Amino acid sequence: MMLTKETYFLYRKELQQNLARLVQLEQQFMDFLVATVVEAAPALYADFSRSRDLVPAWISYAPKQRGRAPVGDSYPWSEVGEKSLASNLLRAIVLRRAEVTFPGLPFGADVRCATPEAMLHIDIKMTGPRDRVDEIVAPPQQISGDGITWEQGILNSSFWVQGQRSGFNFQPKLPPLYVLDNHSLPCLTFFLKAIYSLRGLGEQPLECMEIACVPNGLLMFDGPFYAHTEGLLIPGKDDQSVRDSDKRTRLRLNPLAAIDDGWRCRQIRPRDAACTIWDSQPRLLNS
Repeated sequence: MMLTKETYFLYRKELQQNLARLVQLEQQFMDFLVATVVEAAPALYADFSRSRDLVPAWISYAPKQRGRAPVGDSYPWSEVGEKSLASNLLRAIVLRRAEVTFPGLPFGADVRCATPEAMLHIDIKMTGPRDRVDEIVAPPQQISGDGITWEQGILNSSFWVQGQRSGFNFQPKLPPLYVLDNHSLPCLTFFLKAIYSLRGLGEQPLECMEIACVPNGLLMFDGPFYAHTEGLLIPGKDDQSVRDSDKRTRLRLNPLAAIDDGWRCRQIRPRDAACTIWDSQPRLLNS
C-alpha cells in the first residue's frame, strides 16, 4: 500500500520522539559494519589489488583522466572501489545477516539494503594520494534530510552551508525514514572511505579504510541539529553553473568524530605486511 501523508507524519513523529533510540540504532549498525569490514578486509584488499594483475586486459582502454589539469601519473580509481569493494562488502553483509533485502530505490548510495530495523545506504569513497583523507564529498542523494513537509511525497528542508568564501543551500534528498510493509525503517547513511597509494600507473593498492556514520536527517537538521557542529559541513567541489539543489557538500571527518563520543568514525588498518589481519581504531584526528 502506498504511504500517505497522514501515515508518514505519524511515523515521523514517533521517530522524532525517540531520538535516543535512533542514535542507538546508528551505533548498533556502525558496530556491525565495522566488524563486517574488519572480517572481510583481507578479501577486499586481495580483490582490489587484482586490478594490477589484470592490467593487460584494460590498459589499452584505460579510464579517462578527470579534472581540470590531471597530472597523468595515475588512473581514476572510483570504479575499482564501486565494483570490487562494494560487491565484496555486500557479500560480507549478507553472510552475516541473511535477512537483508534490496528494495528498489532509484538513487542513493552504492550499496542500498534493508533490514527489519532500518534502511542502509553505504557509499564507497575513493581517496588517492592527492585527495583529502579527512573529508567526504557527498552529493544530496547520499544525505538524509528532516522530511519536514509533503507534496507528492516527502520533502526535506535545505540547509545553508557556509565556506570561507561562499555558501549555498544544500538540499539533502534522502528521507529520514522509509515505510515498507507498514514498518518504519529509519534511513541510516554510511561511507566507506578507501585510501589507496600510488606505486605506478595501474598499481594503486589499498592501504586502509575508514567507515563514517552520518547522522540521520532528524538528528542533522532537526532536534539536536548536528549540522550546526562547527566545521562539519562546508561547500563541495561544484561551481556556480550547478544548481544549489544538485550541489555537493564536504563532510569533515574530525568534527564528525567529535560527535557522540567518537564512534561515528572508525579507521580500519592492516596489522601485518601481507595485509591478512586487520583491526579497527578510533579516527586519528591528524590523519
